[in-house]
Amino acid sequence: MPQAQLMTMEEQAAIGLKAIELKKQGKLEEYDRMMKQIPLPPYLAKFAKDYFGADCLIKTGWNLTEANIEYGSDWLTK
Repeated sequence: MPQAQLMTMEEQAAIGLKAIELKKQGKLEEYDRMMKQIPLPPYLAKFAKDYFGADCLIKTGWNLTEANIEYGSDWLTK
């Protein structure tokens, strides 16, 4: 199985800029989907899991790649 790779700051910035343009156009659902492509920082993902629960975090659709790398692929089910 290939190992997940971190998104570069340049990649995150490019997504953020595209998302801002969508928001300016009033395309809020597209903006939301685009922003969720940017990895949620591990500490925020862990907080969200602890506070809202793993199911809620999964349903939101955030990119959890960095949390999976930091905490292990099974961190949501522990």
